Amino acid sequence: MARRLCRLPRLLLPLAAAPKHQPRLPAIPALNPSPAARLRPSSSPTPTPSLPAFPRLFSSSSAGDSSMVVVGSADSYEDIHAKVQAEKLPAVFYYTAVWCGPCRAMAPVIEKMSRQYPKIPVYKVDIDMEGLGTRLSNLKIFSIPTFHFYHKGEKSSEVVGADVKKLEAAMESLHKQQ
Repeated sequence: MARRLCRLPRLLLPLAAAPKHQPRLPAIPALNPSPAARLRPSSSPTPTPSLPAFPRLFSSSSAGDSSMVVVGSADSYEDIHAKVQAEKLPAVFYYTAVWCGPCRAMAPVIEKMSRQYPKIPVYKVDIDMEGLGTRLSNLKIFSIPTFHFYHKGEKSSEVVGADVKKLEAAMESLHKQQ
């Protein structure tokens, strides 16, 4: 089976690291009307088309035994990454994006593995986080999903793409090294 992955355009990486003082694009208005707006009688003869509602793609598990941690900001990512390296901890960094199809396919797999190996924390990093672009290019992350495995504070292996077998093998290897 061929690896499925999303390639990041090299032009977008510098944009993510751009200074905060640059003007932002205006927000796009919501395309789906609210439920109350759908109930109001319409004055136009043609109904307004609505897009299908998508389920929440990356929800955190309510199970207490999962080791998945969603990284909320670029600063917290830097702190976590530094702590893993300084304290020589085992860890998995899962680089993903909401718009990436292969990432959505891997979400339940990595969630299951985080429950299967609760002593290995999995840090889920959204690559679209503001201020993370330079760091991603320094780590040479140009495709997603990407998984970095750390043993004793050093990156021991990497899995790029939606390859379940390689991901399971790397996770099992990290578990055995502990």
